[in-house]
Amino acid sequence: MPLQSAHVFASHIGHTGKTTLCWQMSCYYAKRHPEVKVLVMDLAEEGDLTKRMMGGVDASKQKIDQLFGGVFTLLKDAHDKTSGLTSWLWSSTVDLEKHAVQISQHNPAVPDNLYLISSGAWPRDESEDMTLDKRKALISKIQESLEKSNATWKLFCDTDGDRRPSFFTKIAYGLCSYAIVPLHLNKGDLDRTETMLGVMHQLREAGEIDTQVLFVVWNFVKSLKDEPMNYNGHSLPFTPTKVNLDILDACNKRLCDVRRDLPGTFAHAEAADPDFLKATTTILRQLADNVLRPSEELGKPFVAMVDELAASGKKSMKFQSGSTEYVAQDSVIAGADDSLRNIESKFEAMSLGPSTNAGYPA
Repeated sequence: MPLQSAHVFASHIGHTGKTTLCWQMSCYYAKRHPEVKVLVMDLAEEGDLTKRMMGGVDASKQKIDQLFGGVFTLLKDAHDKTSGLTSWLWSSTVDLEKHAVQISQHNPAVPDNLYLISSGAWPRDESEDMTLDKRKALISKIQESLEKSNATWKLFCDTDGDRRPSFFTKIAYGLCSYAIVPLHLNKGDLDRTETMLGVMHQLREAGEIDTQVLFVVWNFVKSLKDEPMNYNGHSLPFTPTKVNLDILDACNKRLCDVRRDLPGTFAHAEAADPDFLKATTTILRQLADNVLRPSEELGKPFVAMVDELAASGKKSMKFQSGSTEYVAQDSVIAGADDSLRNIESKFEAMSLGPSTNAGYPA
């Protein structure tokens, strides 16, 4: 069966929302598409995505030690060629499911069709001296495994924030045709991101990767009120503050210039500015701590929170994380859910042609 599509979450620094989006969107996608096996590769050093997938920081400590210190880690030195991803180079065939963990076996809050390969929470050597040919061979092995599977797969990759990509981020770029880039909504963050996009452009020009930016998520946008609105062709589940809308206009104007400076780096680069922005950008409100924090700390995605709330028939939910208790009203949970569903719906609506890399976006 074909690899349905592959997307990498990438940005120039940490704490822009890559892991949050990868965590939530992979769960939404798996819930919506039970017929597809959704594989998440955590290629970030600290393994924050792995910890959320495995039930949160506290619950995952022993599981990471037991499950991700050996065959499931992607962090062994490339010279060892004995474990992790690098050993796949020397195998004639690879059964990917022997390397992937079905997450629901360890965290029942996630859909049964969600799988994880983790390179996080484990010491690593960046293996920067691995040649391009060997890196491409490694990537080809992983893609071949997915393509030859009896199942249909969807791949999401999480990465570290790095303007000049690490070895593992380059692996993710090589695996994924399209990138989702979350940014803080300010011109300074966009300015710093231009370095990362410039390096991506250089790697594309050199033939090392085919990755293009599918869309940019302007993150941490402050909400004026919970009423939906239409703004410059965007249907938003909330109303941002006036100053945030002004900043959005300025950042979007600059983004149009960046795509002209870096031809081919954006998937919708040939569109006129209004169409380019409509296809390439979306916004995510600043999510409430009493929903986001328990989701991260307990490994409970928004889609599970909504289902549990509906099943309970209550107007609020309590979450106990260690000594901290979170209480969230149904309207707050619904607001977080609506915001992520808005992005997930945009993601679903993407309909580009097939690429030479890992398929096409859903």
